Amino acid sequence: MKRLPAYILAALIVFAGSWLMFRFIREGFYPLAAFLGACVVFLGVTFARKTLFPYRWLSVGIVLAVLFTIYPIFYTVFLSFTNMSGGHLLTKTQAIDRIKSVTYTPEEAVTYEWTAYAKGGSEYLLVIADPDGKLQVAKPGELPRPLDADAPPETVDGYKMLNPIEALRSIDAIGAVSYGVAPDIVSIISSSEATATVGRYEYDRGADSFTDAKTGTVYASSRRGAFESESGDALIPGFMVNVGADNYARFLGNDGYRKPILSVIVWNFVFALGSVGLSFALGLLIALLFEDLPGRRVIRALLIIPYPVPVLVSIMVWKALLNERLGLVTNLIASTFGVSPHFFTEAIWAQAALIVINVYLSYPYFYILSSGALKSIPGELFEAAKIDGAGPWAITKKITLPLVLRILGPLLIASFSFNFNNFTLIWGFNAGLPAMPDTIVPMGYTDLLISFIYRLGFSTANAADYGFAAAITVMLFLFVSVMVFFQTLNSKALKEAV
Repeated sequence: MKRLPAYILAALIVFAGSWLMFRFIREGFYPLAAFLGACVVFLGVTFARKTLFPYRWLSVGIVLAVLFTIYPIFYTVFLSFTNMSGGHLLTKTQAIDRIKSVTYTPEEAVTYEWTAYAKGGSEYLLVIADPDGKLQVAKPGELPRPLDADAPPETVDGYKMLNPIEALRSIDAIGAVSYGVAPDIVSIISSSEATATVGRYEYDRGADSFTDAKTGTVYASSRRGAFESESGDALIPGFMVNVGADNYARFLGNDGYRKPILSVIVWNFVFALGSVGLSFALGLLIALLFEDLPGRRVIRALLIIPYPVPVLVSIMVWKALLNERLGLVTNLIASTFGVSPHFFTEAIWAQAALIVINVYLSYPYFYILSSGALKSIPGELFEAAKIDGAGPWAITKKITLPLVLRILGPLLIASFSFNFNNFTLIWGFNAGLPAMPDTIVPMGYTDLLISFIYRLGFSTANAADYGFAAAITVMLFLFVSVMVFFQTLNSKALKEAV
């Protein structure tokens, strides 16, 4: 009896989760249904078995970690093998339901005069009169029924008649309601007339096809994720289908993608390595030079000002400073060196500006880390080096730098991974521009892989291609994972050498 509450709770969890899982399956969300099913089994077993008692307190957190951390990775891989794009966002079940909901008005359809009734300010019904003057009540979700009256009454089923002015004010809301039962729906077509509409497309589950009731055209399901006629016309919307490795082959087998992407990858490395290297060098240099000066607390506070300022605010300030006509920095460079840099329209200047801005934003972080790392180095090492006759440069090269790198190595790797995907700076400063010429899809000289993927999947008008973007994302994920793995090995080797 003591364990009865646990069994009841486990049963409720399994029931609720199973209900959601089967609902997802019915809607065609198979990956999410599979993950949810695994989570339901895990929660049910955890609460039901006494031997797994310690995991009860962690089970919810584990489930959330799976759904919000592991599942997005799994789903991205899943999408990379599909045709998901702007015209193929729905599952097949959803697309079929959407197409079945399309209606049209047959030529022989009867035209009615309508009177609107409202209840609660948001519920409506119509009283319709056919050409013979017979009245019917048309309510959402119900078949029209006869109304025994010579004229529309003041109230019907608790609904109050709207006068012409009130009906005109609410005509958008009244017209948005479907009166009747699909596929036979009564819809208003003017301020005084309504007509019966019927479903335009009839679905044949056995043949997996739609027939157009208006033209007789048959639209069969195709491997491209759409219902298509023999002439090639397709119904909207399309649906997601598995396309195998087509997205990967499309990217790897096309020079129009590979050549511009190669320059993007090179710039991606230059940006990440340059930003991390220069930021670390500047932060360490400041820590070495200013740590023992009088008033170092004030100096430290001034040096870390860029760190707490929101990144987007800093980017906007730098955009103003580097404005090609009115920017303070641009005019200062032009007056001093006689060169007028174009930080937004010339690739080399835009890339240099992004690295400078990123160093400005990042060096306080490395200054703080370097200051802490320097304090953790035993002072006896420096004293022994001085006794042996080592100068400041030798001490920095042989003692300070290796020990600081040993302490901060993992953080440098993490910072490299972050800057490799630093979307905020790239998109906030100039959205990856200036643009590259003669590319299949829009690319910019300052695009990182992550900003290119965003542009491809979400920003390019009429060309949103989520499956293709997911394929590139998976390749980027594998690429960065391999880099981080070997960087970690190298950092371990560095620690052992030190």
